[in-house]
Amino acid sequence: MAKNYSATVNIKGFYYAVQKEDSKEAVSYDEPVHVPFAQSVAIETEQSIEKAYGDGVVAEMAVATGATTVTMGWHNIPLENRQELLGLEEEDGMIIQRSQVTPPDVAIILEQEKNDGSKELVGLTKGKFMLPAIEGETKEDSVEFGNHEIEGEFAARHYDDVAQIMVFIDDEDSEGKETKFKDKVFLDSKKDGGNSGGGDDGEDTP
Repeated sequence: MAKNYSATVNIKGFYYAVQKEDSKEAVSYDEPVHVPFAQSVAIETEQSIEKAYGDGVVAEMAVATGATTVTMGWHNIPLENRQELLGLEEEDGMIIQRSQVTPPDVAIILEQEKNDGSKELVGLTKGKFMLPAIEGETKEDSVEFGNHEIEGEFAARHYDDVAQIMVFIDDEDSEGKETKFKDKVFLDSKKDGGNSGGGDDGEDTP
């Protein structure tokens, strides 16, 4: 496949799916949910270079990789989606935030559209979003639209140690890459036949 140098001109196609289970034996997710009108995204993976010294010089280096921080901005996130993403509760038609909130683990997908009509998809397999700030201001002479921003942290799922998946798709998608990509991110190991993970965890089977 030829390299693509076309720049990103738009982001769209944000999907999330709540993770139902994740172990060395199995992984599965609920049905993906689309949240339209994404405006911005920043994905940053924590890394540091560790050095070992000897004879006054660097003898060896290793890269330590931590969690991935995702900051997403939307024109608006419907309250129902915020409830599910943030682990809030519904009671008498109202959304309730308790003193302690436990958001679910989710996988996410985002599409980056390129200038030539192709696109690059990014998927993260397991993470949690945190409660966002609530901001607003009074209306003035001109209309200024507000927006919603939400931040989360992601890591590898246990089943196959996959943290992030990326794929480039041309405008024809002749190989069905997008479907394969989504199936890989929102993996159901039972449908997949259990061939993608479930490796030996180093313990003997009794």
